[in-house]
Amino acid sequence: MLRFAVCDDDKSQLELVADKICEYYNGECEIIKYQDGESLLEDSRTKPFDVLFLDIVMPGLNGMDLAKKIREDNQRVKIVFVTNKEELAHMGYIYGAFRFVRKSKLEQDLCETAKSLKKYFCAADEYLVMKTPDGEITKSVKDIKYFEVKGHCVTMLCGSEERVCGTMKELESRFGQNGFIRIHKGYLVNFRYIYSIQKSNVILTDGKELPLSRNRANATKIKLREFAGELKV
Repeated sequence: MLRFAVCDDDKSQLELVADKICEYYNGECEIIKYQDGESLLEDSRTKPFDVLFLDIVMPGLNGMDLAKKIREDNQRVKIVFVTNKEELAHMGYIYGAFRFVRKSKLEQDLCETAKSLKKYFCAADEYLVMKTPDGEITKSVKDIKYFEVKGHCVTMLCGSEERVCGTMKELESRFGQNGFIRIHKGYLVNFRYIYSIQKSNVILTDGKELPLSRNRANATKIKLREFAGELKV
């Protein structure tokens, strides 16, 4: 069961967003409601939230500042900004926002966001079977950060490094549909661990930097949007 936090200082909007989310998930989720950013920030340190729905314009700690503080300790939680300030949508990328929901088109945007979140979390529960020098192993998609070419071998970073059989091209062909993006001839990365894309490198959620090939930059951005979902403006 997923755990959602909804934060909006406007009680009517807060209840509306929470009710719509509950409706889309048929009640199969836990929703905790907050009318101020400070309370959510405090709880976020002890409660394992999966998704945060944040109003941008709030008194005290606003949505953007709240996202910034939460991102200092938590790179994996999904953040959805809900606001009528559409001109601020581009800033959501700074905090790795999953979606931008417009209050003027709340039901439409929330429905699309809910579907994308379901797809994301269902995919994260998939398992991949791959060959290693010691035999076949099974790994959860969500636990694999990336594959890397080292010398004439391919290693998988999944907590620790493990050598896997096959070429990078073969792995890309097999696992591309599971959310793995070829950012460089030597790297195949799980999009769930991509925090941002820079000019010549990719920043992971743990702060690690991986090289980004110039000729793969556009394709990487497009695939990341396809997998993670592009912000709606």
